[in-house]
Amino acid sequence: MSSKSILRAIAIGPCLVVLSVQAVSASSNSWAAGPSMRAARYGHSVTVLGDGRILMAGGGSNPDAEVYNPTTGTWSPTGPMTESRAEHAAVRLADGRVLVVSGNYYAASSTEIYDPATNSWHATARLNVARNYPQAVLLNDGRVLVVGGQNPSTGDALSSTELYNPATGAWSLTGSLRTGRYYHSATLLKDGTVLVATGYNPAVSGGQVTAAERYTPATGKWTSARSMAGARRSAAVVRLQDGRVLVAGGDNYGTLSSAEIYDPASNSWQTTGSMVVGLALSPGVLLPDGRVLVAGSSYDGDVYQPSSGTWTLTGYQVFTDLEESAAALLPNGTVMFAGGATFGCDSTGDYCQYTPTNAVQIYTP
Repeated sequence: MSSKSILRAIAIGPCLVVLSVQAVSASSNSWAAGPSMRAARYGHSVTVLGDGRILMAGGGSNPDAEVYNPTTGTWSPTGPMTESRAEHAAVRLADGRVLVVSGNYYAASSTEIYDPATNSWHATARLNVARNYPQAVLLNDGRVLVVGGQNPSTGDALSSTELYNPATGAWSLTGSLRTGRYYHSATLLKDGTVLVATGYNPAVSGGQVTAAERYTPATGKWTSARSMAGARRSAAVVRLQDGRVLVAGGDNYGTLSSAEIYDPASNSWQTTGSMVVGLALSPGVLLPDGRVLVAGSSYDGDVYQPSSGTWTLTGYQVFTDLEESAAALLPNGTVMFAGGATFGCDSTGDYCQYTPTNAVQIYTP
């Protein structure tokens, strides 16, 4: 693992939400500053609520969360979370509540729920397996699938997966991955199955996982989704409008610019054009016209055009080099990026750290 990867706590897949906000007047392919959050956040989650407000949870050492009101353009605090969390998974349930999973090294099996009606948090059932850095997906039947992660005691990559049933408030184990992993992605496909790809496993040669897998909720089993052309972790993963899945950038002991696409119909991978600027720890967002924006951890972003398989640069970001910034597609077609952290070292190069920010910026395609 690179020194940069050791210093950082975790990389997870980016968050993508849709909400209503006031229009931002800007020229195309440009960035503008947005309303700052109340708190600086890194390793946070972003979830759109049923009424269009947006929940920003965790990402620090305190049990802190806040809600953005797009009508007024202001942020307000929620009640305190039951645990401080970072690098957790968050999923909005069918009834509008939000389930948050893990994200606390000392309470890696803990989960809790945010209730927008009361603006409060309460603990729910604990996971069967404590796990850091999990991925979670809301299934079509309303259950939540939690996949893989890292064993907090041993550091091993977990292959176990489990299901949360909102009706009973209970967790149950389901089929195990063929290859355990963390720093991975989990994507719901159009047919209701789940694609798990990318990731890190110290027991695998080279550490990076090339094998992909597909979960069928009806059977509770995983099947092979073949192997990717390139091993990577911390990549941007986005389901395209036609149902295929784009995997772009990421890290393999160095930032990658390569990209590839998974086709669920043929269960196969195919390489596509490489990004102009390699990006890792950067969210990917599906734009209304079918293109994909990947941005955050550099001075610039990349936009992918599926019809040609090519990438073009965006204009310069307002706030640059922000890793793990959370992205939200807005109804007017712009994209909000909130929070994240910059990485820097002192003059000796011996002491390095991530510095979180409360900055918000908006991209106009």
